[in-house]
Amino acid sequence: MIRGGVGVAAGAASLLVLVVQSAIAQTPGTTHVTIRNPDPAKWAGKSNFFGRSTGEFVCRPLACPDSARITASISNSPTRSPDPQALAKLAGRIPESIERANQSVGSGRKIERVSSGTTTLRGYPAIVQEVRMVGEKGSMYLSKATMFVKSAMVSISSFSPSHDLARRNRDLFIKAMDVTDTPIR
Repeated sequence: MIRGGVGVAAGAASLLVLVVQSAIAQTPGTTHVTIRNPDPAKWAGKSNFFGRSTGEFVCRPLACPDSARITASISNSPTRSPDPQALAKLAGRIPESIERANQSVGSGRKIERVSSGTTTLRGYPAIVQEVRMVGEKGSMYLSKATMFVKSAMVSISSFSPSHDLARRNRDLFIKAMDVTDTPIR
């Protein structure tokens, strides 16, 4: 008798979860973003077990011409439609922040801004920056895009000793991103 009650309770709980998930999925103004692995044979990846809001992918040995790593994070965007002038102002602060970072790194290390600015990626407003980091082991490039994908803010950072490879991998993961948006009515 108790077993039957537990089965009914478990069934009711799973039904409640389905109803809640359906209601969340249909809430106007929500954006669901998934960062997909564009080539699982080439990239080993893992994502945050609980929220799936962060992930890291590393190019498998001998699968890339040089070492490569991608990090991705998804958070809430401060607005669904950022003002282009506000984005330009924010991008304009990048050189200053790099200068501050240079003051705190140790001797023999240097951070250089290669480029930064605003653009549109996959139809979404974005801030992009490319940085060269020089240290004892040589140079490393960061190619980063922060995209404002409706109600989500997506940051994809690509690291590699090769500038072109860092940019190419960043763009590869941006292209593989899945977006589902429920517009505000």
